[in-house]
Amino acid sequence: MTNETLNPNREPADEPALEGWKDIANYLKRGVRTVKRWEKNEGLPVRRHQHQARSSVYAYPSELDAWLATRQPAAEKPGLWFRRPVSTLAMTAVLLLALASVASGPLVNPPGAAAEEAEGIVLRRVVGGPRVDTSGDISPDGRYLSLVHWGSGALVIVDTAALAGLDTSQISFEEWKQKFHPVTTDATWLTNSTAYYSIWSPDGEQLAYLWFNKGKPELRITRRDEYRPRVLLREEERAAAPMDWSHNGEDILVVFRTSERTHQIALVSVADGSVRILKSLDWRYPRKASLSPDGRYIVYDLQPDQDSPQRDIYLLATDGSREIALVEHPANDYGPVWAPDGQTIVFASDRTGDYGAWALRVADGKAQGEPLLLKRRLGRFVPLGFTHNGDFYYTHSGFENRGDVYIARLDPTGGKVLGEPKKATGRYEGINSLSAWSPDGQHLAYVSGRQQPFGGNSNVLVIRNLETGEERQLTPDLSNFTSPDQYPPQWSPDGESILLTAADTQGRRGFYLVDVETGAVTPLLRIEPLPELGVNAYLAQHWPVFSPDGDRLYFVRFEAEEGEVQPKLVARDLDTKREQTLYEGPIGFGLAVSPDGRHLVFRTFNREAPERGTALYVLPTTGGEPREILRMQYPETITYNTRLAWTPGGYILFGKWTFPDYEHIELWRVPAAGGEPENMGLEMVRLRNISLHPDGRRLTFAAGWKIGGEIWVIENLLPQSEVAQAE
Repeated sequence: MTNETLNPNREPADEPALEGWKDIANYLKRGVRTVKRWEKNEGLPVRRHQHQARSSVYAYPSELDAWLATRQPAAEKPGLWFRRPVSTLAMTAVLLLALASVASGPLVNPPGAAAEEAEGIVLRRVVGGPRVDTSGDISPDGRYLSLVHWGSGALVIVDTAALAGLDTSQISFEEWKQKFHPVTTDATWLTNSTAYYSIWSPDGEQLAYLWFNKGKPELRITRRDEYRPRVLLREEERAAAPMDWSHNGEDILVVFRTSERTHQIALVSVADGSVRILKSLDWRYPRKASLSPDGRYIVYDLQPDQDSPQRDIYLLATDGSREIALVEHPANDYGPVWAPDGQTIVFASDRTGDYGAWALRVADGKAQGEPLLLKRRLGRFVPLGFTHNGDFYYTHSGFENRGDVYIARLDPTGGKVLGEPKKATGRYEGINSLSAWSPDGQHLAYVSGRQQPFGGNSNVLVIRNLETGEERQLTPDLSNFTSPDQYPPQWSPDGESILLTAADTQGRRGFYLVDVETGAVTPLLRIEPLPELGVNAYLAQHWPVFSPDGDRLYFVRFEAEEGEVQPKLVARDLDTKREQTLYEGPIGFGLAVSPDGRHLVFRTFNREAPERGTALYVLPTTGGEPREILRMQYPETITYNTRLAWTPGGYILFGKWTFPDYEHIELWRVPAAGGEPENMGLEMVRLRNISLHPDGRRLTFAAGWKIGGEIWVIENLLPQSEVAQAE
């Protein structure tokens, strides 16, 4: 930067400044705390207005870019959440693994070097398409994949040789079960008995996996050829997601999620299930954790502070002797796994502008030099790990499409959908959901995943003007807006705010009002966790809906009585804060209020008696006995995620699917007074969260929540000399 580009105050000319800590942090893709730490400890070029308080800061993008280009990050500087101080790591130049010449062994690279990709690297897609799970693991010999069969929730073992050229879009759920080998035989979504994360033992003979037994979490182990699960750990108040297996086969590295929505990194003994907690965390948690082959160190990813959407990589000694920030960078660094040599970690990063695989040498728990680029342009991938021969497996997101928002026209008399639904917006296709009409019908609010690495857990709320097409983007100070399947946004009847079920920056869930003009957040009601719900403790309250006059809020609350959890339908007066219980008994997701405010409709499903099917009940908003208006028996099901809507003409709109095909959902209606249900002529993949326009002639909804993914392998990612050291 030359003097000609500076004004008399030596500031860049004709360059807009970033005003305030939040804008500076957003530009650097980091949290406010991290940026303040960089300014204090590493000379981040932040300026202060002389006529204002010291907290009034600003910065220029060009100066921040120049600082980043020459920055030498202070490694081993603990984040604010570390419990104890650690020593400072000396910044020394060391030998790094180089990929340019395999025969001559490792070469010296300068800090931050991006070497040319090695010759001989081969990328091969193992499998991809609908219904492909990406939360499993590759066996150490590379012969088998462990996957969850999403049609039933069962854990299956797949021979990788059988996947060659397989088109999963043409395989039915029954064919999946016949073609591959189920490890679990008692899986069913009806009672929430399903498998999740799984990992292979070092000898490839056993699988450890997270299992939900009627909603209660268990850590299980089964042999590859016997399928006789052994419950290693059963704790209702925390679920153990297995991450890695120790090289000697004696321990399993897990990440616990507790009923208080905190997390723990721990080792679980394979012999007796005893637990050794290594680190306790807040609501933040590692998406990937890996145990070194010698069992001395764990590497994992985590947001450096509560405001950061990006991740750094940390190292933790299993004996408690070391705890450092191993990779600290403004980019998104995640998914660390140890290479077979035990001296290298490989991780994903977008520091070059696209997602690539990077390597960092580690010795005695310390970083040796700077990370080195191994392979660029891999897309938004997640590392799985290495096989014994050095093949590197990774996955792409488990969702090919997170959905789009649609608008359809309705015939209010005949009850049919007219014509083909149209997308409400052409922006950020594939990551939009949770739409709702404003009370005057002139605006559409929807949630978008545009600011998240994988399009999920978004903090972006979009307000679209239906007449002009103009969109305003709000980013309220909340995280994890509403589960896409369960908690759609609600406009307040006065049209001035939108009700979201979300978490604040401290991870406290609740009902929050977001001002549609400013994005300012006002807590409406905190969700107090219910320990009896175990890991689902924060589902103690859900499905809030306003009364048409805005005076009351209706929602479902779970309460514990004599050790039994009982759902209740509650009405809360928003002025006096007084509450009235309208109904106690089995109730599933789904709640809507009639246009005149006199009745509620809700869905019921009893997990303890799934043979009774699903039903719709109508209840006066003053309380009393509910009246059943519709019941469907398995395999036909009133879906929990389509949401209910009450038309001005006196019909209840609902979604229906037929097991085992839970992907294709049909839109139906039934008279609120009871009677025969009618098919409305609309069927789409994962149709959900319907919202009826005030005129009753238009419908908005989300569809296209398509489960799928890809599993890839890279051969020769690391030099053969590195692999040989591990053999």
